[in-house]
Amino acid sequence: MKRYRYLKNQDKLSVQIFVITWVTIGVLLTLFPVFITIVNSLKSDYSIRASIFTMPKVAGDGFFSTIVENYKTAWNGTKTLAGMKVYFLRSVVLAFVGAFLTCVIGTILGYIFTYKEFHFKEVLFMVYLAVMMLPSIMGMPTLIPFVSKTLGLKDSYVGYLLPILSGGQVTSLFLFRTFFGSQPKAVYESANIEGANDIQIYAYLTVPLAFPIILYCFVGSVSSQYNDYLWPTLIFERNITLMPMMKRLEEFFTKSRMNGAVYAMYMISGIPLIITSAISMKFFSSGDFAAGMKL
Repeated sequence: MKRYRYLKNQDKLSVQIFVITWVTIGVLLTLFPVFITIVNSLKSDYSIRASIFTMPKVAGDGFFSTIVENYKTAWNGTKTLAGMKVYFLRSVVLAFVGAFLTCVIGTILGYIFTYKEFHFKEVLFMVYLAVMMLPSIMGMPTLIPFVSKTLGLKDSYVGYLLPILSGGQVTSLFLFRTFFGSQPKAVYESANIEGANDIQIYAYLTVPLAFPIILYCFVGSVSSQYNDYLWPTLIFERNITLMPMMKRLEEFFTKSRMNGAVYAMYMISGIPLIITSAISMKFFSSGDFAAGMKL
């Protein structure tokens, strides 16, 4: 142990063993449900009902036919009930459209609150921040009748996106104004001297410099809107999204002895988030995101 006597307390072997053990256990606990989901999506209903912890039997032609049947049933459904195809595509489109509009409006508001001067600017900004202290569920009793009856937008995509866009600006405004405020003002003053107007500065200067943080906001918005369960359930009747529909599909597949399709449905539903996270990690792990945060 003499070789470790010059190490700092946090660098000693006992501390390192504890940290490695703790991190390993955390990673295993995180990945175990994903592993079980993958394994059971490859198994027949009989094998799943026998035990969810057994490995699939790879031997024989039935293994590949079982996989195809599970994923085909989850995607297309049966003669009695449609699968997740329509609801999946609808959720993806709405999530990406909502996230895109949230980032566009958020960057514009962030630019205005950072570089433009107007009366009651700080008061309005504090009002925005005050909204962050209130949970969104508190506004549901008023929001639902307002969107459904007053605006007449129940079961419509506009009625679904409108509260998301208005509520999403609170967090995005705080994020973008903080980021824009930390950037050198000399860059924008030079652009003004060169004759650039606000639209040109926003499009050719603000957005490119803020691309890493915009991507961060976009990925978070996509994840939040794609996984949303409560608001689509309340506002939609026919045009329901994937998350509320997955509960119905799970109950139907389980009663119909199609448990493999349930796990396949969970696997398919995670594809959009896996793709967006994989793309964004390219920027988060590179120097672009760190440099953007330092600005």
